[in-house]
Order: sequence, then C-alpha cells, then structure tokens
Amino acid sequence: MGCCGQRRKEHRAWLASRPIRMRFVGEGRIEAKGNVTGRSYVASDSAREIEVDARDARNFLEGGRFAVMRDAQDQG
Repeated sequence: MGCCGQRRKEHRAWLASRPIRMRFVGEGRIEAKGNVTGRSYVASDSAREIEVDARDARNFLEGGRFAVMRDAQDQG
C-alpha cells in the first residue's frame, strides 16, 4: 500500500491529465498555442467553448480572454 504522499502524487497526475473546459470571452477569433504542450487551440464568436490541456490552462487564464466553465455536476 502506498503512503499518503504517493496517493497525493497520483491524484495530482490524474487531475493534470483531465482537460479543462474553457469559454472564450473575447471578440472575434483567436488561435493560441499551448505554452506547455505546443498544441494549437482555436476559439471564436461561433465556437466559444474549448477543451484545454490542464498543463496549458494557466496561461490561457492569465491572458484574460478565457474563463473556466463549471461542469453541470458541480452546479448544485
């Protein structure tokens, strides 16, 4: 059986592997490259919701053009 530290590490790794649903709150169209993964993301007025790799999410939030969307199950 692993210790608490090992379980925390495994949980963080599991969370990091889940994509984060974000909403584009800017105007027009944006194409951005993830600073960690190098993946290209595109959002626009007609396609506001995107899934972002958790490792890239912080950079998107700091830019102010995206907001994290809450899952329906979280809105209780």
